[in-house]
Amino acid sequence: MPIILSVDELKPGMRLMQAIHRDRQTMLAAGKCLEEWEINSLRRRFPDLTVQVGDPVLDEWVEFQDDSHDHRVGTTVNRQMQRVMKSVRDRLSSKTALDGSDIAGLQKTLSEVINYINENPATAAILARFGDENNQLQEHSGNVFYLSLLIGNAVREYVFRERVRSARGDHLCTRYAMNLTPLALGCLFHDLGMLPIERYYAQKDPLSPEDLEAIRQHPLIGLEMLPKELDAVAKMVVRTHHENYDGTGYPAGITGHDLHIFSRIIRIADAYDAGTNNRVYRKARSAARILWEMSSGENRTCYDPTIVKILMGLVQPFPIGAKIRLDSGQYGVVVRHNRKHPFRPVIILAFDEENRRLKKQDLKPPIDLAAHEEIRLREFVSEDLDFLNRDDCDCDPSELNSEEIQHCLFDLVYP
Repeated sequence: MPIILSVDELKPGMRLMQAIHRDRQTMLAAGKCLEEWEINSLRRRFPDLTVQVGDPVLDEWVEFQDDSHDHRVGTTVNRQMQRVMKSVRDRLSSKTALDGSDIAGLQKTLSEVINYINENPATAAILARFGDENNQLQEHSGNVFYLSLLIGNAVREYVFRERVRSARGDHLCTRYAMNLTPLALGCLFHDLGMLPIERYYAQKDPLSPEDLEAIRQHPLIGLEMLPKELDAVAKMVVRTHHENYDGTGYPAGITGHDLHIFSRIIRIADAYDAGTNNRVYRKARSAARILWEMSSGENRTCYDPTIVKILMGLVQPFPIGAKIRLDSGQYGVVVRHNRKHPFRPVIILAFDEENRRLKKQDLKPPIDLAAHEEIRLREFVSEDLDFLNRDDCDCDPSELNSEEIQHCLFDLVYP
């Protein structure tokens, strides 16, 4: 299995274990032995890039968790959903409204994708990142769809109980209450209202008050673009996908359990993908940072805590092969995930305090960090991980002035 290094750590002769893509073009293929000029080019063009390179010594010494299946499933689902979303965009760009026949065809396609997900269960949700600036909205919709369906499948009983509760005494058959198709349709269409104002994804300058208001209205605009034949629950998902658990969302400020369970699921999937994805107006935050903020940090009140716990088990903060500096100064490499304690993976100490590779005879068996609370994580890819060592959140979200922080599109999609 590969280890993950920053471009500054690359050396000639290292072998790429995963291809490097930009705008759907393969810059460097998997298996390529890096040359010095290629490394210099990567450092100059993509200084924040991380790459996966092979480490035959570690591969011989320890058995890494194999997440290649999870990568394939996530990529396959996203590509399928991007094709579906493109067909929707093409129809709308031709000034032709969606109708009932379109919905029937989409439902059939979505059923096939849902069946694929069910038949290819993933240990961890690995979201697709193609680096294609021209298809950001489509890629985002694909990731939100995939993560929402994984969450929905993981909390089937919770979905059933919440749908029965929200029915307020009306009888719901089990098959209907646990049907995730309306959630899938809602995920497909959730950002439909952003299509007329998609230019904001490429805007680096702060948005005007009028721009911000247009974005805050996109759930309602998207709702108006949907055909009357679409399932009512799917329409509700589109309308409420930016409503927060604590009532700070938009457009209506609905709170807590007044929100449908599907709305709470897509809200979390939407925020996670937005927070961890690069945009021209804001650098992505790490998975570790976003997961901490959503579960323990300043944004925790925005989300249903039950669903956040499920998210923590599905999306791991540190990928297999992540090279993390410890408080001892040494570096550990992630060998296996820990679904119960995601911030405490299993690691192997592989680099010394000077970031020099340990010799094979100095390597020791992997360490389960969940059983060693005294070991603290300090840095991953130049990010300070001290926030993971806090006992309490230092920031009260109620003290934040929403008018002050909502200066760009990122602030309207995350938290």
